[in-house]
Amino acid sequence: MMNAAVSCDGEKVATGLNIEERGWLVSLLGQKVHFDVPMRRHTTLAVGGPADALAMPADIKDLTTLLSGARQRAIPWLIVGGGSNLLVRDGGVRGIVIALTPYFKGITTIGHGRESVRVAAKAGTRLQTLCRYTIERGLAGITFAVGIPGSVGGAIAMNAGTADGWISDVLETITVLWPTGRLQRLSRADLDFGYRRLYLPTPQITAGDHQGVIIEGTFAFPRADVQQLRINSQKIKERRRRRQPVGVSSAGCFFKNPPSGPSAGELIDKAGLKGKRVGGAEISFRHGNFIINRGNASAADILTLADIIEARVAVEFGVRLEPEVIIVGESNHASKSI
Repeated sequence: MMNAAVSCDGEKVATGLNIEERGWLVSLLGQKVHFDVPMRRHTTLAVGGPADALAMPADIKDLTTLLSGARQRAIPWLIVGGGSNLLVRDGGVRGIVIALTPYFKGITTIGHGRESVRVAAKAGTRLQTLCRYTIERGLAGITFAVGIPGSVGGAIAMNAGTADGWISDVLETITVLWPTGRLQRLSRADLDFGYRRLYLPTPQITAGDHQGVIIEGTFAFPRADVQQLRINSQKIKERRRRRQPVGVSSAGCFFKNPPSGPSAGELIDKAGLKGKRVGGAEISFRHGNFIINRGNASAADILTLADIIEARVAVEFGVRLEPEVIIVGESNHASKSI
């Protein structure tokens, strides 16, 4: 996972960008905006139709102007991180896809305590970069994330975690940019984390100041032995390689685990679905909760396979599986929503 995805709530839904809107984006971002970009190039599942625009703002000023202008023009927008927990339908995404990973990245140590160290990481920073940074400095608390793809912002938005820990366990604050241009720092106590989700507090301010963009997170990491962290990290990597498919396109675990009882992967295995294929999509033999792209899958193949899984598990076990992967975009270009 893994990331991360937040969309605007404009009063009307765009069906494409007109000449004026494209011209505005070029005047604002120059070569940092591209049009009709296949989203399969920007997701780890390697599927997805074209985004009307892919914007890569270089700093807070660019991003603020971009969000404000999109709001004024009622253009929908979508934030993406590493694309690791994202499925884009074959019709693509209307409006603007905003990628933070090219420029919103960097890690800084901001405070030293006797037992812990405070670290700030920008939202577009790769989660694995943060893991390496902490391990080499003898900082514990996020080793559980070794091997998990995606960005820091996405990991916060999805409360990335495993049985060994959650990112919310070490998070201190986040900085959020609201569409009106307001920057706000929120403490851990202000945030409502749950299983694979984060709800930001609803701002009591002007209309349109709704969906926020996570810009940065600060963390408090306990001090630990560097060598032991390296050993633990290697063990986690080896365990992932044994239990999960490697070298193939996937979005990680496709479904959330039920609140109790067997995991989603165990239910899919017990249902006899491992290895089942639809087009180029296949349920991994190694881990039932991974849907993999064998190289020529469409988003429709993957979604059809997911529907089969949901139906079979519901019939055989009475359990309703919910996707963990964020699903966006249109089934075909004539659709009206993102």
